[in-house]
Amino acid sequence: MINTRATLALFLLLIGAVTMNASGHNVWLESRDQADVGDSERLYALYGHLDDITGITAPAIESAFLLAPDGQKTDLDMNTGDWLPGYGWIGYAYSDMTYSSLGDYLFAVARTPSVYDPSWHGSGPSNPRLSYSVAKMAINVGNESNKTSWDTGLAFDINPDKAPYAIHAGENVTFLAKYNGQPVNATFSAFPNNAMTLTQTGSTGSDGSFMVNFSQGGLWQVSASYDINEPATWTATMESAGHYKIGDVVSYNTTRYSTYMMVYVRK
Repeated sequence: MINTRATLALFLLLIGAVTMNASGHNVWLESRDQADVGDSERLYALYGHLDDITGITAPAIESAFLLAPDGQKTDLDMNTGDWLPGYGWIGYAYSDMTYSSLGDYLFAVARTPSVYDPSWHGSGPSNPRLSYSVAKMAINVGNESNKTSWDTGLAFDINPDKAPYAIHAGENVTFLAKYNGQPVNATFSAFPNNAMTLTQTGSTGSDGSFMVNFSQGGLWQVSASYDINEPATWTATMESAGHYKIGDVVSYNTTRYSTYMMVYVRK
């Protein structure tokens, strides 16, 4: 059975964190990052601006999946909800899962790609980009694992040099950004959900590595983005109000790949 009390407490923590941060639209995942064989847990996905609770909704999902410790991939059917006790009307997607094996699972959600132009909202000169983004989190089952990376199998990925569920406050952890398996120069960001002022940003070196100082415990998001500047066109698979509709051929200058990793840092 799913632990309803634990689920509610976890969500109140997540949403409380969401209200304290100003950030762009992106997908957030949440669930317990440690469990036992036989446990049934709910996997959550949310999308929106982190400082606007009324705008949080279920993400437009291209694929959602769970990778088992042996690498077996299970495609997830994500349901949607629109109400959380204590917070009211908020959209989210979820799927229930029972863990059957020891080791590390990886929960991942790839958002439907889309084109965005900063000039549409006055945030910069026109420079349309096609964006691919994926969010992920590792879930350790049974306190057993021999993994050294937590890859989604998608084009662009980031990984820490230690198990994400074993990170403690005060530690410096090195992450590696790769595109098609090769290190790339990417931009990165990391912050605890309850302290936007502690945001760390920068660029990786040519070796694709960057370091995050997990200065405090709690929920963190670590992300990186990699741009390929090659103009092309995209046939829209979703609508953007006032800009394009499904089936339109949309021009863009840059392809941006982004990966977001959720980490719960222990004291």
